[in-house]
Amino acid sequence: MMRVSLIALIVGVAVGAAAPLAAGAEACRVQFVVVSPDEAVDSPAHIHMPNSHDGWNPTGRVVPRIAPGVYAAALEFPCGAVISYKFTREPGWGSVEKEADGGERSDRQVRVDPSLKEQVVVCVVARWADRPPAEGRSVTLDAAATTQPTTRPSTRSGDIRVHERFESPQLHNERTVLVWLPPGYDADADRRYPVLYMHDGNNVFDAATSFAGVEWGADESAARLIAAGKIEPLIIVAIYNNADRVAEYTPMRDKLRGGGNADGYITFIAETLKPFIDRTYRTRPEREHTGIAGSSLGGLVSLYAAYAYTGVFGRAGVVSPALQFADGAILEYVRHRPPTMPLRIWVDVGTNEGRDATSPAVTPYVQTVHKLVEIMESQGFERGRNFTYLEVEGAQHNEAAWAARLDQMLTFLFPAGGATLE
Repeated sequence: MMRVSLIALIVGVAVGAAAPLAAGAEACRVQFVVVSPDEAVDSPAHIHMPNSHDGWNPTGRVVPRIAPGVYAAALEFPCGAVISYKFTREPGWGSVEKEADGGERSDRQVRVDPSLKEQVVVCVVARWADRPPAEGRSVTLDAAATTQPTTRPSTRSGDIRVHERFESPQLHNERTVLVWLPPGYDADADRRYPVLYMHDGNNVFDAATSFAGVEWGADESAARLIAAGKIEPLIIVAIYNNADRVAEYTPMRDKLRGGGNADGYITFIAETLKPFIDRTYRTRPEREHTGIAGSSLGGLVSLYAAYAYTGVFGRAGVVSPALQFADGAILEYVRHRPPTMPLRIWVDVGTNEGRDATSPAVTPYVQTVHKLVEIMESQGFERGRNFTYLEVEGAQHNEAAWAARLDQMLTFLFPAGGATLE
């Protein structure tokens, strides 16, 4: 077992050229320090970091070796961006990092914080896909040279009910569920409300639990829109994610990244969570008044739920959907399964999603969303009637961008006075 003092290695390391950014983008530098399970005799000269900003190019950014089994690179990304990433031992997904037991590892994420003079991210790789299990390494951080993270204050507002350790018999796990109730809920005991189920519930209401402190602000947005008479009062159910996020949010299995348990997750919502919400709160339980929404993989699973569970969900918010997962298999699924019941669907994407210096004018990420829109319109969806597509110039793939257009999504899905599905 090798014990590595990372502080001595981090100080002064500035290796690994950053890929160029899109014209006009402000760059911030993040230093990544990676501890590999490789023995000194067979640790490669560098490893690779595929990431969402570069469109998940399997070759990834190069992270050079600075000591046996230790790698470091200072890489530039757009300031404020939220970057998902993984490490691979060799170029390509065949050597991607895994959990210690060989299982799929969830994507890593980092918010590129423009307020920091120096941002250092330390990662420990448990195992490579093309290597047998290795003896573990102990990673020691010098406590005197590090700062303990501060607890972010809660930003929840309004009447939010908390259901902790909510059990899923379908998935054999549990999670927190938050329920936001509209203003006046307790004052009118006879009124019933439509419901919107939202994935990645950690990010929906609260900066204290959201990734990198960036929340959607759905509580404030909904309250403001209701007060302005722009949307009908509704209940929002925020479902926390967990370590199984990739598996639960993907309907098809990717040959390298795994996944494919969306049916179990949606069945949990439809058969366990929704009946509980309908019993506990004054909902309008019919499909016409039930929506589902999320971003990235959450957008992917929302699209799938609208098509595969049309009898449960009549409305869907498909935000920056990760349609490229499993080689875009969801597109063929949607193409061959036109909905048999009326739906109201919102789809959006930002033009800078998946962009790097080598990207064409329309990135592959955006191109897949264009294909989805073409399929939906060929199935009879009409913009402005039962379908809206929004393409936001310059918007990136992060919570801040999604929060900025949440008002528009809510207004389309749940307009004041209600909207008849057609």
